[in-house]
Amino acid sequence: MIVSKSKQGTNLEDVQEMNRSLVIRLMRKRQVCSRAELTQASGLNQSTITNIINELISWGLVVETGIIDGKKGRRSIGIKLNSEPYKIIGIRLARKFISVAMYDLEGNEYSLKQITINTLDSSVTAFENMKKLIAETIEMNTTGQVMAIGIATPGPLFRNEGRIALMTFFPGWEKINIQEDLANTFGIPVYIEHDAKAGAMAHWWFDEPHQDHGVMIYVAAGQGVGAGIVVDGKVFQGSLGIAGEIGHMSIDYNGPKCECGHQGCLELYCSTSALLKSLNKEHTSLRSVWKDLKDKDATTEEAVRKAAWFLGFGLVNIVNIYNPDRIIIGDEFSAAGDLLIDTISKTIKENVLPDISNRVKVELSSFEQDDILIGSATIAIDSILNQPSSYLAFSKI
Repeated sequence: MIVSKSKQGTNLEDVQEMNRSLVIRLMRKRQVCSRAELTQASGLNQSTITNIINELISWGLVVETGIIDGKKGRRSIGIKLNSEPYKIIGIRLARKFISVAMYDLEGNEYSLKQITINTLDSSVTAFENMKKLIAETIEMNTTGQVMAIGIATPGPLFRNEGRIALMTFFPGWEKINIQEDLANTFGIPVYIEHDAKAGAMAHWWFDEPHQDHGVMIYVAAGQGVGAGIVVDGKVFQGSLGIAGEIGHMSIDYNGPKCECGHQGCLELYCSTSALLKSLNKEHTSLRSVWKDLKDKDATTEEAVRKAAWFLGFGLVNIVNIYNPDRIIIGDEFSAAGDLLIDTISKTIKENVLPDISNRVKVELSSFEQDDILIGSATIAIDSILNQPSSYLAFSKI
């Protein structure tokens, strides 16, 4: 029998690229720091750090800031990333709107535009409107250059193929290769990711307190329901890139039929679409639901509690499968606040072994801005930082 051998070795160039990536990532977290700090944090020797920093300075990616005070009164030259010239376009495609924003390598936002879309319109029309927004955003940029585009979409998403497999309540997207089309249109790299995975990466990168190790699950509970699973900083993808589609996990095999073909899918019970339907407000803004909840309307409270219970019941399975440290609830349903979190936490405690449930922290997204939109840019930034010399060394900044 012939056994195929995969590439096992690591070239010197690969090691150098990994070290560059590590140093840039460490600097991103630390803002202003010294070469000595990077030596200690990275485990690399001082000469290697010196060589990498000199290289990054020659690219224009790192600048010196002057003298800073270090430990034990030692003074050294401060350095920081010069992120502003390196721009990223972040895009969020949702069932009812499209958001397009511009960020730099550190996630600072420079512009934001959003348009509403109607599911009665075609996906082709919505996609053309998206491209117009992207073009306008690129035109607005006055410093540096746009390095890449990141886009977060509902799923299931065939991430490795660059297209949506199914967008419930909005058919037609499965016929569009979003990644390929945008790359051809704008001539820059495009990275596509499921919205929950994008939101998960945004929290891993920018949330406080910062998490470096462990298992974090971000749940995008909005018009659909999805999960992003991050393990030690890496998003779990699955073989096709659709891992985390908890919205299409059945919690009732005799339940109503979903557009995916399955029965009793979780999102039929606990998405904001399902919540509006249960309140007979399918054509009403969620804003009125949250107002009624704030006013302690009994019917609304019961509907939210029931949907939260279903979401918690679904997350019981996720806790048992992935054993996370943290579960973060984001997207539209997070506006339900304490009632949502208290109900989910109670459901998990009642249905998971105490030694497990007591060690899981369930919390609301702390982001004031759209974490999925930020995540769309984060996915692109992460990919760029994996190969810094390919993207940053020869950029015409």
